[in-house]
Amino acid sequence: MKRFVILLLCSSVPAVALALTVEGKDFPASKQVEGKSLKLVGAGLREKGFFDVYALGAYTQSGSCDPQKIIKDDETKYLRIEMLRNVKAESMASSIGDAFDDAIPPGADSNLKAQSATFQGYFKDKARKNQVIDFTYVPEVGVTIRQDGKVLGPPLTGKDFQEVFWSIYFSDKTCCKDLQEQILASCK
Repeated sequence: MKRFVILLLCSSVPAVALALTVEGKDFPASKQVEGKSLKLVGAGLREKGFFDVYALGAYTQSGSCDPQKIIKDDETKYLRIEMLRNVKAESMASSIGDAFDDAIPPGADSNLKAQSATFQGYFKDKARKNQVIDFTYVPEVGVTIRQDGKVLGPPLTGKDFQEVFWSIYFSDKTCCKDLQEQILASCK
């Protein structure tokens, strides 16, 4: 069941989304990440079968609603996943790995393929209900992954890696079409 709450600012200016709430998980309209002010692109619910798996909020510096710009822009970006159920480490690694592998462009170099294995290897602990998993991309640094604030490994470097990672949620070959539609529908 999909439930959203959009908080609106009431004044003489047009209504502006301040925050989104998905399944009781709050995503503020803006967030400070690595010294940059990021804007909420949108949020949504990831369902698998009949189960609510997680709520996800996507943030970028530009706040663009264009999926191609979200993927391609070389700017600080942030995805926040709020778990709604327990997921075994193996299942988490496999799901993320499959989605990443599906998003890798044909003819990708061996480094990008190797990063996929490294990425999957970061998920060694069960993802527990109410736990937060976040992914931060900073240009020239890479994608850093945290589970409840604990860094899971060195940043995965390169603009190519971040493009494939963001393609998981924003490309035409997304793993999660319903989630993508929810995020983009709430984008202002």
